This record gives sequence, C-alpha cells and structure tokens, in this order.
Amino acid sequence: MKFFNIAIAAALAGGLATSASPEVLRFSSFEPPVAHITKNILTVWAEDVTAASEGELDVQMFPGGTLGRNPAQQLKLVEDGVADIAWVIPGYTPGRFNEGTVAELPFLVENSTVGSNAMWALFESGLLKGDYENFKLIGVMASPPNGLASAVEMRAPRDLQGQNIRAPGPTMLSAIKSLDAVPVGGITGPTLAESLSRGLISGTFTQWGALETFSAGGVIDHFLELPLGATPMLIVMNKTKYESLSDMAKTAIDEHSGAAFSDRFGRSFDEYLIEAKDRILAENEIAIIEPDEALTSQWQEAMSVAADDWITQTENGQVLYDTFKAELEKAAASN
Repeated sequence: MKFFNIAIAAALAGGLATSASPEVLRFSSFEPPVAHITKNILTVWAEDVTAASEGELDVQMFPGGTLGRNPAQQLKLVEDGVADIAWVIPGYTPGRFNEGTVAELPFLVENSTVGSNAMWALFESGLLKGDYENFKLIGVMASPPNGLASAVEMRAPRDLQGQNIRAPGPTMLSAIKSLDAVPVGGITGPTLAESLSRGLISGTFTQWGALETFSAGGVIDHFLELPLGATPMLIVMNKTKYESLSDMAKTAIDEHSGAAFSDRFGRSFDEYLIEAKDRILAENEIAIIEPDEALTSQWQEAMSVAADDWITQTENGQVLYDTFKAELEKAAASN
C-alpha cells in the first residue's frame, strides 16, 4: 500500500510538471497590428522565441497600444512591469539614450540594414552606457534615413527658413534649427497626419514606412530624397524579468536577439520601404525631389554644424562618432 501511494504521488507530480503553464511575456507595440514592423518583424520574433523555448515561454503581442497607446510611454511600460518587452523610439524620451542619437546625424546612415548592424556593433563595443545598461536589449537598430516630407515645396536649405518642421528625435531637431527653421518636437507617429493637415507643421523628417503606417501619404505634396538622419530604435526587455527566467527561456531569447535581430529588422525594413513608397505614390500625387550633386552639397554644408554640435555637446562624442562611422563603413562593405 505504501509503495502504491508513493507511485500515485510520483505520477501526479510528473503530470503536474508536464502540464505547467509557460511563462507569458507581454510584448507591447504602439503600431496597429497590421503595420509592417509589428506584423512581420515583432510578431514573427515572438513566435520564433516561443517555439525555441520548448514550452517555457509564450511571448504574446499587444499591438495597437493595447497596454498603452502613447509611443512616448512604451519605455515606462517596461520599467513599471506593465509590459515585459516593448518597441521603443528613444527620441520620444529625450535624455534617456543620448549616445545612440548619433544615428540621427544627417548624411551618415544610408539604409536600415547598414544602420542597424552598425548600431548593434556600437552597443557591443561598450560605448552605449547609461540607460542602455538598465535593460535587456533585444535589438538596437536604426530606421532607413529620413527625407523631408512636406505640404509645400522645400527644395533648398533656404526654403526651410521660418517653417515649422517636425522630427522624431532631438538631434534631428537640432539639425532643423541649424537651417533657420522652427524645430517642432513632441509629435509622434500617430498624430503626424493630423499635425500636417491642420498646418501645425509644414513638413517633417520621416520615411515612407512611417507615412504609410500612420496614413500621412495623403497630406503631403513633396518629398525630398536625402539621408537627413535615421531614427534610432530599440527593443527593450525588463531586465529583472529576463533574469528571473529559466536557462532554456533565456537561451531562446538570446538566440533570436542581438546582432541577428538587428540585422533581420534592418533588412525587412529596407524591403518594406520600397513597397510602401510604391503604394503611396500610386495613390497620391507627390512630387519627388531628387537633388543633384550641387544641391546635395548645399544641404551637407548647411547641416554640417549638426555633427559638430553633437560631438561637442555629447560626452565622449568624438569617439562615439568615429566608431559609429567606422562600423557603418564595415557594415556597408559586408552588405
């Protein structure tokens, strides 16, 4: 009888062990669920990690601001434990990730693949400190370079004088100020179309993906094709949550994070950008301005002060700038 009871207890214990529920990780995105990054990059990552964890994890997406609608609040959601993982635009929380704003400098990042590879390499070099050290970093990326989308024609730097121009990050806003324009911050992607249609801004530093995601293609008339600075992006995880996970769960996350994730993100974003541009131009009359060499030189000269100011005003700025530029060149050569 004693042996029978022990056997029953062992069987029950085994059954309970095998039926244990996976650890749920909540992944927040402020984008709509059908938007490219959320649907084709973040959701796929969540599925890959869930599968790789062999039952240890269930990474669930909460898109469309389900856990918090404001893009500027995504970081706080992770800090407060409302979300375990989130897609964060550092420019919406100025002062938190200063070193990474080097990617916002004009005429550096040529595409998201190269920019994202260089950003992760910069992180791995140990030069991104402060708030970068307070989270588990899933990815450190850069968007494709932002051009100038506007409701009025702005062809040369002088055309921006006195115009209200928006940008998604503090360094790009400083570059706008150097053009004698009025820099406008605080306008996130979801309010971009309304801000343009109401005349609160005349133009914005942005890229075609954002114009499509936030339905702003119908409220612009011109787009200046120049690499006027990329938008730094992060996928952050609550560090305490990560450290509480099993070794199997941590391994599943690590295998799909870091350099691999940043590269996947960049390549997918670049492919999507071409498609988004084609769709927007098919539905709207937008004049594309492609500056020749002489006009490009005007822009480079007019905006050169932005890099000088950034280097001067950023701790270890010259080393960060030089290292990032070298990593961009290395990534470009391998792609």
